[in-house]
Amino acid sequence: MIANDPIGDPRLADALLQKVRAALPDAMALYAFGSRVHGTSGPESDLDLAVLVESYADPVKLWELASELADLVSCEVDLLDMRAASTVMQYQILTTGNRLWAKDHRVGLFESFVLSEKTALDQARAGLLADIEREGKIHGG
Repeated sequence: MIANDPIGDPRLADALLQKVRAALPDAMALYAFGSRVHGTSGPESDLDLAVLVESYADPVKLWELASELADLVSCEVDLLDMRAASTVMQYQILTTGNRLWAKDHRVGLFESFVLSEKTALDQARAGLLADIEREGKIHGG
């Protein structure tokens, strides 16, 4: 059963989840993010989804699955691999999106790792960002 359904139809959301789990047997979690989650979608808006798998998802398989999901939900679907996304993108998905489903406790461990990585990244670049703000430029010139 999908929690925090961005589709608005629990049966359709469950069908979407079942299709993801069938296509990606090593799926660990499914997330929705973007305009449909924030309530700012329009008639042409796509459905943004991210999947966490045990290793990395095959990009061709993700593309094919996104097409199948689009047929199911009657809108374009962008489907990305959480492990292949940047730390900043992972953080955005976790903090502004909804986790629709999680297989087990390892998902929480992954999410904690992402939050720690983002904190470390912010600390590492804090000085650089302060210099940019103070000088008003990114590099010499």
